[in-house]
Amino acid sequence: MNRFLKYIQGGQLTVNGETKIYKACPTDTSTPKNSEPYSIDRKFFFAKESKTWNKHGVGFISNRKNKKSKTFGKLYLLSEAQFSHLFAQENGREKVTIDFEKLSKRGILDFDYNFYNRIVQLDKNYKGFPILTFTNKDNLKTNKPHPEYTLLIASGLKLTHKLSSKEVVNYLSKNGTGVKKKDLIKLIN
Repeated sequence: MNRFLKYIQGGQLTVNGETKIYKACPTDTSTPKNSEPYSIDRKFFFAKESKTWNKHGVGFISNRKNKKSKTFGKLYLLSEAQFSHLFAQENGREKVTIDFEKLSKRGILDFDYNFYNRIVQLDKNYKGFPILTFTNKDNLKTNKPHPEYTLLIASGLKLTHKLSSKEVVNYLSKNGTGVKKKDLIKLIN
């Protein structure tokens, strides 16, 4: 959670050998009240070209539900201000206005951004709160992730979902993620 808190509370974070400074949420820097593992019935894949990760892909989820697919995630109980701040930072913006009422009615909310341009409501009422995430609204071509980014994801999968190295390799190399199994085996083992 320490890494995630940098997005909410601000501070320095070294990413791919470069120190980045994150601004604190201007109205709510409280620690999320809860976090827990969560599985999403949508396909997970790597796409786009991230400047942070030397033009390699980063994680996205499909826009379509698919009971045969599973994306491992982690829920954080955030305020609307914190979620808005996180969404803005991930899109390189100072501030974003999100119409949460409209999002609740429609289940999605689109923006004219390049990277994460769609907010998706995965569940309207999970333990009394909506589950929100963001992805891209377009049908993206996969792009393999940077090795350090892959290791960061693998570490999160092991810690949060208690996956073994073999399970991580199988999950991250499944068809359509943009990663080859042999490359993952070398990297993770």
